[in-house]
Amino acid sequence: MHSLKILQEFVVDAFPICFLSMVFHNIVPTVVTQLEGDRKKITSALVGGSIVPLLMFLGWNGVILGNVVNIPGALDNGVDPISVLQNGGAGGEQLGQLVGAFSELAITTSLIGFVYGLLNGWTDLFKLPSKGPEFEKYKPALYAAVMMPPLLFSLGNTDIFFQALDYGGGLWGRTLF
Repeated sequence: MHSLKILQEFVVDAFPICFLSMVFHNIVPTVVTQLEGDRKKITSALVGGSIVPLLMFLGWNGVILGNVVNIPGALDNGVDPISVLQNGGAGGEQLGQLVGAFSELAITTSLIGFVYGLLNGWTDLFKLPSKGPEFEKYKPALYAAVMMPPLLFSLGNTDIFFQALDYGGGLWGRTLF
């Protein structure tokens, strides 16, 4: 019974991983459709599209951890390494500006990919064409189906996305340290 209780605690911690995998699985059908089922192109796109973010992720962690470890006790006292770097702390003002720009680009590209994937999902669900006059006719409704639920959800609880990011960051923070 004791081990079951421990496993139940990990179920909640696994939610960010589940959502991340759902987003990745949402992108694969879009890539397959866009590349018209060409296996060689699909493999190249998925491998290249996974290696580039991996290298960026490893570089990001190297910059964050490499600069924050120079601050005595930073990793032990719960110092937020990104805010330290953005405020020109450990790496200087130029590094702070680069960290800020990288953060904004990461959010922007994630939003673009998410919107594009959901838009294709809705067109597939309703068996609509992905281009042409019929698509243009339904385009406003499709974008509303993509953007309105998160907007309405956030109006009900303005901190919900910050809480989700904090929770997801807490999960990965425990994994890294």
